[in-house]
Amino acid sequence: MGMPVKLSDELVQEARKEAKAADRSITAQIEHWAKLGRSVESALRHEDASALKEAGGDLAAAFPQKPTRTAVVTLLRDIARGHDFAVPADRVVYQSHDGTDTIERIEPGGRRTTGRFVNRTFVEDAPARRTRR
Repeated sequence: MGMPVKLSDELVQEARKEAKAADRSITAQIEHWAKLGRSVESALRHEDASALKEAGGDLAAAFPQKPTRTAVVTLLRDIARGHDFAVPADRVVYQSHDGTDTIERIEPGGRRTTGRFVNRTFVEDAPARRTRR
């Protein structure tokens, strides 16, 4: 059963922008953020979570002396800016494709295919048909 909550106008506006980009409702976007936050908080030690909160969510400011965290921050910034990044050898990665609603799947080894998620399953686009000239 849902429960009404009061949210700041700023958070709702940010959620509206992100929800549109991610093709989610505003409610689904805020729930997504809450799940991510809960996961991150459960993975951090108490003092790390406190430092992150004191830094207003800025990882680089919260952990300037930790190179592993700096590498994570750099990776997340590159992803946010739309830069390509190294795909881990044992993972399949999905990213938005050319700013459209198409998704690009990047497989280990670098094979890239485009498609969409249908019922939470990636469905590859049909190959373009060749026409005779």
